[in-house]
Amino acid sequence: MDTQRQIRFGELIRSLLSDCLLKEDFYDDKINSSSITISFVKMSKDLKIANVYFMPLGGKDKSKILDILKEKKYIFQKFLSKAKIHSKFTPKLSFFLDDTFEEAEKIENLLLNKNVQRDIN
Repeated sequence: MDTQRQIRFGELIRSLLSDCLLKEDFYDDKINSSSITISFVKMSKDLKIANVYFMPLGGKDKSKILDILKEKKYIFQKFLSKAKIHSKFTPKLSFFLDDTFEEAEKIENLLLNKNVQRDIN
């Protein structure tokens, strides 16, 4: 269970990373930064590590975008270090694909199955 402090700091980092995607230049034509959604950021207890979960719009080229974000991680780190986040440390970032949308779709499809509908009724 995350503490209120972790949740609040995670939301601040998520907001800053979204701004970074819109404002910074990644010098890469393969990435369209306006089509990336940062769903949530999970902070470690000491607030030194931030696990960033994202999903590209439409779910296209997920692994390619993940590789590019990991490669360009220093741009995000620099942006966070310049932001006034009122913390001793700039958190180290790790990027992960957010699969909650796929899981929700899978559960929805299971619930729409005729056999499951029969059992529910």
